[in-house]
Amino acid sequence: MLDWLTRRGKNQTMPEYSGAWEIPSRGVPSRCSEQEAHEAFSARCDSIQRWLCEPPRRLQDERRYFVALLTENSQSVVTIERTSESHCMLVFSSPFRAADYVRTLLATGPPVTYLSSSPLELLAMFGDLRPVGIDEFILDRCPRCEVACAIYTSSLTTTDDVVNCWSIFKSMELARMEEFLKYAQAAARAEQFYTARDVLLEAAAHVSVEDPRLHLAMGQVAVALYDSELLREARSFLRFFKLKSWESRLDQVAHSRRSDYDFLLEDSGLSAPLQ
Repeated sequence: MLDWLTRRGKNQTMPEYSGAWEIPSRGVPSRCSEQEAHEAFSARCDSIQRWLCEPPRRLQDERRYFVALLTENSQSVVTIERTSESHCMLVFSSPFRAADYVRTLLATGPPVTYLSSSPLELLAMFGDLRPVGIDEFILDRCPRCEVACAIYTSSLTTTDDVVNCWSIFKSMELARMEEFLKYAQAAARAEQFYTARDVLLEAAAHVSVEDPRLHLAMGQVAVALYDSELLREARSFLRFFKLKSWESRLDQVAHSRRSDYDFLLEDSGLSAPLQ
């Protein structure tokens, strides 16, 4: 799962959106913020969480999904100091999220290495670290804003607890992505392409870049804007994640220069079916 991290210095570079790098925070559209405060958003998160916990989507206890950061000599985990006696461990749900955090916030510091863990191994690691004052963790901390939720490791006692924690965070991510895609879709269909672009760049910077719908949508907007650089960046993400069918979809739009701007793609199977 982590082999590309060791390859990236030799023959592969992680893609990025230059617009998100230059302006990390463009602001969340008020309508998206308002939607996240509604009961319907919470209900959608609950629906997605149940969907994530069903086979075959549920994480397997002994398969490695999570990534922690280690100091250069691999003697300790990278932490955030919460108090003089308590430190918070950083845990990421994918190698890309871990590497994005490192290149955004830790690129000028001492080198770090990566440690992958299964839910079972992560639980054991939490138990080993509590006696030395590392008693909290943050899952998928955004490197571009200060919003974070620290969780006491002692609150997780079984692998089911670890999987449940992951499913809560992942369901919120998917529900937020849907809100951003809805907003960008409405803007694109109203030919407000710069607004659609900015909303998608905000989603890339603060929600997730692992959702192919984001890059297909970004590519369609790039075509409408005649922005060859943005189109190239959208393609590079799909190529990086080896999503050939999605890249082919984008190529078809670029060739025909026609799109219905269906950004949600409800039949994609990437999230729980909408009720």
